[in-house]
Amino acid sequence: MKDRPTIKVATVGTLVRSYRRASGISQKNLAGMVGISRATLNYLESGRDIEIGAAKLLALLAVLGVPVGLPSEVDRASDDAALDEVARAVSGKGRKKLPRKVLVEALASGRVPVGFEPHIAQVVESASEPAVLAMVRAVSASAGMPAAAVWKNGRSLAASVGSSRKVWQSRD
Repeated sequence: MKDRPTIKVATVGTLVRSYRRASGISQKNLAGMVGISRATLNYLESGRDIEIGAAKLLALLAVLGVPVGLPSEVDRASDDAALDEVARAVSGKGRKKLPRKVLVEALASGRVPVGFEPHIAQVVESASEPAVLAMVRAVSASAGMPAAAVWKNGRSLAASVGSSRKVWQSRD
C-alpha cells in the first residue's frame, strides 16, 4: 500500500508560524490564548518533536483559523484501493496474480486458499499496519461481517503461516 500523506511536525509548525506572523501576534500571546506554554509553541514552530495533546493542537489551529479537513465518514474507496494494492504487491514476477476476490475470501473465512499460500504469507508478513487496517475495513464492508470477525480470521491466517506480527495479535 502506498503510504498515505502524513502530517509532519515541521509542516504543522511552519504553517502555525506563518499564520501567527501574518496575524501579527507574538508566541507568548498566542500561547496564552490557547493555554500552552510559549516554549511548546516555539518548539512546534521549530519543527521539534513535542508533546501536545490533540485538543490543544486543534484549539491552536482553530484560533489561527487554519482549516483542518477530515473526512465525515470512512473512506471506503480508499480502503478498497488499499486492498487492491496489497493484492497487486504480492503478485510479483514469476508468481500468479492474487485476485482481490481470493484475498477477501481468505480474510473473510480465515482459511488460506490452495495455491495462494505464498501470497497470503506475504500479505500477513509484509502489509503495513495502515494497509492491514484498511483491508479489515474493506473486507468487513464487502463481506457484510463485523470487523472483529475479520480480525479473528486474520489472526487465524497469521497463525497458519507462522506469523507472530503484533498487528495480527488479539484486538479484544
